[in-house]
Amino acid sequence: MGFLLKIVIFAVVVYGAWSAARRWLGLFGGLSKPPEPPHREAAPPPRRAVVEDTRLCTACGTYVAANAAKCARSDCPQA
Repeated sequence: MGFLLKIVIFAVVVYGAWSAARRWLGLFGGLSKPPEPPHREAAPPPRRAVVEDTRLCTACGTYVAANAAKCARSDCPQA
């Protein structure tokens, strides 16, 4: 039982020394601060989708933009 106690005490002392050394090196050497990420340029704002009003074409049955020009059909109702 005495040998196991010596191993446990030795492990605790080694862990304490390691923690203290890491903390001291971190204070003096700047090892504890995480490295700063590289500076990135600001991303441009996302583009907004253009939404147009549509209406049903009585000649062909499809939806077309409300401000669309007249097509090549002779019966096109667009203005």
